[in-house]
Amino acid sequence: MTQSNTRTVGITGAQGYLGGVIQEALREDGWKTVQLVRRPPSDLSNEWRFYDSRRDFAPGLLDGLDALVHCAYDMKARRWSEIQAVNIKPTRNLLAAAQHIVPRVVVLSSMSAYEGTSQLYGTAKLAIERDALAAGASVIRPGLVYGKRAGGMAATLARLARLPVSPAPSGDPYQFTVQEEDLAAVVTALLARDQAFPSPLGVAHPEPVPFRDIVARFGQEAGRSPRFLPVPWKLLYGSLVALEALRIPLPVRSDSILGLIRPAPLVANYELVKELGVSLRSFPRRVEEVDR
Repeated sequence: MTQSNTRTVGITGAQGYLGGVIQEALREDGWKTVQLVRRPPSDLSNEWRFYDSRRDFAPGLLDGLDALVHCAYDMKARRWSEIQAVNIKPTRNLLAAAQHIVPRVVVLSSMSAYEGTSQLYGTAKLAIERDALAAGASVIRPGLVYGKRAGGMAATLARLARLPVSPAPSGDPYQFTVQEEDLAAVVTALLARDQAFPSPLGVAHPEPVPFRDIVARFGQEAGRSPRFLPVPWKLLYGSLVALEALRIPLPVRSDSILGLIRPAPLVANYELVKELGVSLRSFPRRVEEVDR
């Protein structure tokens, strides 16, 4: 642990969407942040250290850190063997290195990580959760994160909302959602605790939001009223699988479709969020609700 009054936190994936949101919130809370990333930040005033899950990490990577927030996940890995090699095993190694030298560790998982998930992504996150909990880290499962930055899956849905006609998968898909500032507040509160939660913490409002409501809301924000074309989800999924086999670049992965049409049944351990003093906002159905 550092000996000064300044708390220092390392953030893997700090140049990504969620890592950037969390970094900003922790700085506002008084933390000194260190980006653990593959390339130097565009703003050279940001401190950084080289971290790449596809390579062995250098000695001293975690030196002087009071906390670690692990956001990085290599989405380019598609096959299970590659996912294990570049996501699961490197995370296990990072957690083992941090276990005796970093007092507080938070690992970002996903709402896709639930027993019975059919997603490779969700299955990988479950494996990472087990390793994280065994190492004494706190694990959080964010829902669909939305906000001013519009990254991740929310950005994909926002792009759909700007189309003249948006495909709507069959099966009444829904998502649990969380505002990006609320997610960051949960991470900040977890790092203030002396003990980790023993189970994964779902970080999303417990009211499920239908897929069409999410896209319609994003469309309204862009000044549009999207129309929907019902599409059998198996047809959509199969088409994406075929196109991926041809190595055609796509705006969304087939595995992500499974996350939309087979979401988690509930927000795990949602009641524990109250212990952190964070109130999670419901998804705004209209633009004027955003700041409420």
